[in-house]
Amino acid sequence: MCAALALAGCGSLLGMSDDDQLVTGSLKPQPVALSMPLGEAPQGIASTDWVQAKVALDQALKSRDAGASMPWQNTITGARGTSTPLGALKDNGCRDFRIGVVDSTGEHWVQGEACRDGKATTLSQVRVLGRA
Repeated sequence: MCAALALAGCGSLLGMSDDDQLVTGSLKPQPVALSMPLGEAPQGIASTDWVQAKVALDQALKSRDAGASMPWQNTITGARGTSTPLGALKDNGCRDFRIGVVDSTGEHWVQGEACRDGKATTLSQVRVLGRA
């Protein structure tokens, strides 16, 4: 019994008192702005799915890997796909891309051109190629 009492008291000798508490949430969350290319969703692609696809495309465009393909998923609609830059950066600062979309209506391919102007990327010539 004496040994048990002696061991119980060792915790406070090692700096481990009952008063020590783990504090979490002491830092306030900071909003993070995700970079996203400008451009409206093409006809037949849900706008919320398009937002997810554009965020993934922006990440793929920034990748050092020329063939980078970034997956994306919209947990609200269940749609998913990949965003892939195609070819090399052109002299005008533009690069072709293809986005695969798998949603409740099937699989679609969207193709276009992403052009960086200053700090923003704008998508142009965006068209749905059809179902795969």
